[in-house]
Amino acid sequence: MYPVEPDGAGSRPWPRRRTWPWWVLIAAAVGVILGVPSWRAALTGGQAGSANPQQTAPAAGYPAGASQAGQNPVQVAATGTLAAGALPAGYTMTSSGPLGPVDREFLTKVRQAGLWEGPAGNMAQTKAGDERVKEVGKQLAIDHKGLDQQVRQVSAQLGVPLPDKPSDEQQGWLNEMTAAQTGSQFDDVFANRLRAAHGKVFALVSQIRSGTRNELVRTFAQTAVNVVMKHMTLLESIGNVNFGALPEPVSGAAPANKSNTTPAVAFQPNAVWAVAGLAVAIGAFAAFRIFRGSRRSRHRTAY
Repeated sequence: MYPVEPDGAGSRPWPRRRTWPWWVLIAAAVGVILGVPSWRAALTGGQAGSANPQQTAPAAGYPAGASQAGQNPVQVAATGTLAAGALPAGYTMTSSGPLGPVDREFLTKVRQAGLWEGPAGNMAQTKAGDERVKEVGKQLAIDHKGLDQQVRQVSAQLGVPLPDKPSDEQQGWLNEMTAAQTGSQFDDVFANRLRAAHGKVFALVSQIRSGTRNELVRTFAQTAVNVVMKHMTLLESIGNVNFGALPEPVSGAAPANKSNTTPAVAFQPNAVWAVAGLAVAIGAFAAFRIFRGSRRSRHRTAY
């Protein structure tokens, strides 16, 4: 038996349509959103959006691109194995691990330090006005003689060429000491020039000790750290170091660019796919409602 229209018209020649279960569309939309990551992984071979930072990010102290060959430089240093072309430009593999440009710079700086600090300590024996300056100068000369012997030995093992004279700046400091007219003037130049130089090289030496991938360089850096710290303490014991003239410490967490710029937000591909899936579901639901409404209008017009 067919239902009767409310306005008294004749009975319909078709059965009443069942109400569409709207919750099915909601469930489908939720399913699309939750299934997007799995579908996307299946389509892309499980690579997109699943990067492992330990596999792709270069180790600290290595330039970007150090892991392009699929090997972590830390693992390379620990195992001594290396795929062809895995090291960044400027790096070489040695029996004690990867050797980079900063490692070579470190060895060069230590060598040059000995080439001017040793002579400065010897000069103090004849030009210093304070006995404490003579004592400190003598200890610096002795320590740098031993440190210089070690750096030449390490550099020979690693194949790193070393300079045979101090830098122009360091030679200028020696010239200042030579030109000092009085003992107190020499003491002032000696203490402040050497203390500032040790503080500057300490930043590089400690960085190497903390992050080098080369075992031989790391061992020597530990020795250099101890010597530099000892010399800074000795120079400060003279009592005439002008700490106000030394560079101020900089926080290691301070950004290199201090401009008020907002950090870029990382691209999230899964979120894009989820939004696209939700949009498709909403569009399908809207299309169904429009189609359903048009069919009802046609049926009512025909009858």
